[in-house]
Amino acid sequence: MFGKGAIILVLGFGVIFGIVGTRLNWLESNSIDNMAYYYDVSQSHNLAVMGANASISKLYQNPGLRGVITTQTFTSGNLKGGSFTARVDSLSMTNLRLRTVSTFTSTRGIPPKTYHDTVEVFFSKQLAQSFSMYAWMTNFEGNVFWITGDTVWGRVHSNGNLHISGSPVFIEKVTTAKAFNPKPGSGQSNAIFKKGYETGVAPIQYPTDLNELIAASTSGGKRYTNDIWVELNAGTSDNNDGKAYIRNSAAGPIVDSVILNAAGFNGVILGNQIVYVKGKLDGRLSIGSLNNMYVIDDVTYERNPQTIITSDDMLGLVSEGSVIVSNNTANNTNCEIHASIFSRAGSFTAEDWNSRPVSGWLKIVGGLIQNTRGAVGQFAGSTLKNGFSKRYYYDERLSNTSVRPPFFPGFYRSTYSIANWWENVRIPEY
Repeated sequence: MFGKGAIILVLGFGVIFGIVGTRLNWLESNSIDNMAYYYDVSQSHNLAVMGANASISKLYQNPGLRGVITTQTFTSGNLKGGSFTARVDSLSMTNLRLRTVSTFTSTRGIPPKTYHDTVEVFFSKQLAQSFSMYAWMTNFEGNVFWITGDTVWGRVHSNGNLHISGSPVFIEKVTTAKAFNPKPGSGQSNAIFKKGYETGVAPIQYPTDLNELIAASTSGGKRYTNDIWVELNAGTSDNNDGKAYIRNSAAGPIVDSVILNAAGFNGVILGNQIVYVKGKLDGRLSIGSLNNMYVIDDVTYERNPQTIITSDDMLGLVSEGSVIVSNNTANNTNCEIHASIFSRAGSFTAEDWNSRPVSGWLKIVGGLIQNTRGAVGQFAGSTLKNGFSKRYYYDERLSNTSVRPPFFPGFYRSTYSIANWWENVRIPEY
């Protein structure tokens, strides 16, 4: 029995070792195949990701690209046998989809296998930015210079060239889509940038209409077809009980009285023609004109946010044309405006800026956004000859991009932001 048992035992071990050896050979062979497979599918996936990143760069440079925007095939190197195609499609007015599909053909098998991977990137373009976030913004700078004595608090941006002569002071970062003239540090360009500057940034798209404000004026707001004079009245010392009185002439009777905190009033007063404004505001309001707007006397808040940080008074002065500081007795000895000012097709300027008498300082607490930079005074060297010297202070409450006067104009960024990124998931074949 011992001899037969030994033979059986040897045969059994032989069978076991044979099975183990066969299995090890299979694992060795299969591991090589698995590594080759992993390499091939990784190349396919990397091609799709590469295509997505390359296409994002192209889309950043030209946000208007649609359809197939790039196709690339590799005939040498590690990516030999691979290619990708990327296309951009509009999903809505403010949403895009970039889809990149890769193709990678492996030469390791018989017959060769072809793999595909997909990456989809979704972009959004939301009207999430208000122009009121800027202390100063111009679409065109014209030939007006920043000079010694000018100081601006808050964000500054121009879509044009910024002209410097002397040592104006910019407290926050300054950006321009073009350049400085002259270049900072050369010639008379000695501006002081407390938080630096950047040139050649993406331009900010200036609006072509005031449709949001117009729609608001006819749905919860107030709209007038003729010239109007708007006098703001702060009411009592209590908070948020202000009014706006409307007249059809400077000394005419009140034709409408708007209670700013009235239920159903959305905070918009709009005139189709010229709008004249003055007074003290208690509440939140935007006053608009589809023509020009004249500031005929001080326009201030009941609670100045420079001294009362809890102030909730907020005003937008919005004009299709220009916002003009009138040349009158009231404004010939200083003028103070608390508001974020927006001129869509014109400028912020002082009436007769180059011929009116020296009118003291023009103080703004808020922000100034204009299509073309306007002048408010005339200098000879550093001496004021006509008009105003500038005192522009930023209303820091507006640095929060979610805060703005009612229906104050906003803008889309010229580039889209990535809202979502999706990559396909592959179920392994091993």
